[in-house]
Amino acid sequence: MQHDNGDVESRRTAALALWRYSHDYLKAAQTLGETDVVACNESQVLYHLAAQGIEFALKSFLRARGVPAEDLSSRIGHALLEALQEALARGLATPPAEVVVAIRFIAPQHRDDQFRYLPATYGELPTLGPLLHAGTWLLGEIAAEVVADYFINFGQDSATASNDMLRRLRADLELTVSKVPRLQ
Repeated sequence: MQHDNGDVESRRTAALALWRYSHDYLKAAQTLGETDVVACNESQVLYHLAAQGIEFALKSFLRARGVPAEDLSSRIGHALLEALQEALARGLATPPAEVVVAIRFIAPQHRDDQFRYLPATYGELPTLGPLLHAGTWLLGEIAAEVVADYFINFGQDSATASNDMLRRLRADLELTVSKVPRLQ
């Protein structure tokens, strides 16, 4: 069976695909954070993964709101604060203060050309929890809209199928959230 390259690309950049990418990056950061205790100066993979997860969550919402994939690449790029502002302008619920603080914390390191190292004292371990909380909050907030977008653009819109998909996404996300340290 041959696939049209345009169809493959539209599915790869669909809101649901971006939601899943986000969740996978956040799960990877969370899993590594549980098993690897490495000073921030020696490896910042965890923070890069979390930042990428936040980026994909914001872009998922924007795609569900009709922003073309080309605009996400050319206009937003990897700019987390610009993506957040665009999402808020397009109707994203106002995030809790700690979500905004986490995004502002990591945004300067997450750039178009590279991930910049977090400034830290040798041996310091900046907490990963707030970044994971920010990403999972975003995913939880946008899940219903992402599923609706999928069925409008790609699926046979049935309430049962839509509800089943939303239930599965929320269950997967809840498993991830259950492993994220609670913010104090």
